[in-house]
Amino acid sequence: MISPENMYDKIGTGIKPETFMDKMEERYRTQLDEWYHLFSWSEHDAGALEPLQERSNLRCEILAGDWCPDVHRNLGPALEVMKQAGIPVEMFIMEEHHDLMEHFLTMGGRSVPKIILTNDDGDVLFSWGPRPAYIQEPMAAYKRSSFTPDDPQAEEARKAAYEGVKARYGSGSNYQKLVVYELTNQLLQL
Repeated sequence: MISPENMYDKIGTGIKPETFMDKMEERYRTQLDEWYHLFSWSEHDAGALEPLQERSNLRCEILAGDWCPDVHRNLGPALEVMKQAGIPVEMFIMEEHHDLMEHFLTMGGRSVPKIILTNDDGDVLFSWGPRPAYIQEPMAAYKRSSFTPDDPQAEEARKAAYEGVKARYGSGSNYQKLVVYELTNQLLQL
């Protein structure tokens, strides 16, 4: 049985990241590739992850959808962190794994990518995503607001939250430092 604390039943049932990317619709793959190719370890401390290469009991499961802009931006840095740490990765397409997605909602909603670290027994050690905390803050503020579904200002506030997220991502790859920093900090606490 799958739960927010253990997902042993899902381990080994995902696909390789390369398979996920090969299955992407071409326009989405192009967007992913544009962001992925901007990643460089020269901007990050790859050496900090080397001690994790000695551990063989860690696994990474990533929930994703090819259509999602946050996947396009954050999957590359996340995959590079896991590769540098020597942690095997398997991917789960959100639309094919609703049972898993329901256990890893973000503020009550389905948001991807969702990066889940487990041990070999499926115990969930932490999850991350869909975006770095600083970039997520405009959406978190919107979700904390007291809008009712029929409030005419709710849609305007939602659009403003997405604009805030987009502004915090910026036009370059500097946001990738946040992805690497947050994932590295979580991994080094294991």
